[in-house]
Amino acid sequence: MEELLSKILEKHKEKIVKVKEIVPWRVIFEVPDGKLKELAKDIFETHGFRLSTISTLDQGFYFELLYHFVKDKYILTLKTIIPKEKPKIPSLTDIIPGANWLEREVRDLFGVEFEGHVEPERIVLPPDWVLEPPLRKPIAPKLPPTYAEYLVNLTSKAALASVTGIVKRRRTKMGLPEVVAPVLESKKVIEEIKKISKELEVDRKVPVRK
Repeated sequence: MEELLSKILEKHKEKIVKVKEIVPWRVIFEVPDGKLKELAKDIFETHGFRLSTISTLDQGFYFELLYHFVKDKYILTLKTIIPKEKPKIPSLTDIIPGANWLEREVRDLFGVEFEGHVEPERIVLPPDWVLEPPLRKPIAPKLPPTYAEYLVNLTSKAALASVTGIVKRRRTKMGLPEVVAPVLESKKVIEEIKKISKELEVDRKVPVRK
C-alpha cells in the first residue's frame, strides 16, 4: 500500500493539499473540490480502487465531503471542502457508475448539487419535497475551543475570558472583587455583538470543532 500511495502522491502532488494517515491501512488525501474528480478517476481506473460510500459532514459554514475508496483491506479517502452557500461539485457518475445513488442521497439529505449527474432524480425524499434538506444545519461557525470560549464570554458577560472558581477564591483572599470588571463596557458595542451572534445562531451555544 505504501508503494502505491507513493505513486499516487508523486503523480498528483500538485493536487493533494494534505495527507493524513489514520492507521497504516487507512489514509486521507485532502484535495480542492475542483481537483477531486481527476484524482478519483485515476485511482478508480488506473489503480483499481472502488468507491464504497460518500460521507458528508456539516461544519457550519461549509461541508466536508469524504469519498471513501477501498482496495483489498485498504481505505483511501478523498476529502474536499465546499462552501455551504453554494454547495456544488462535479459528479463522478460519468466515470464511476456506483456514485449514482451515493450522490443522490447526499443531495437529498444535505442539498449538495452534483453537477453533471446522469440521473439527478430524488432517491430518499419524495419528488415534491420543498423544505430544507433534513440533515442540513443552519449556517453557523465552527470555532476552535479557545475562540469559542471567547465568544461565549463576550456575548454573555461582555468579557474576553471567564473567571474560574479557583481564581475567584484567590481574589477574595487578596481582598479583590471576585469578578474582574468587563474589558468592554460599551452597551452599544455589546448589543451589536449579541445581535450578530444571534443572527449567526451562536447566541445560545457556540459550536466547537472537535
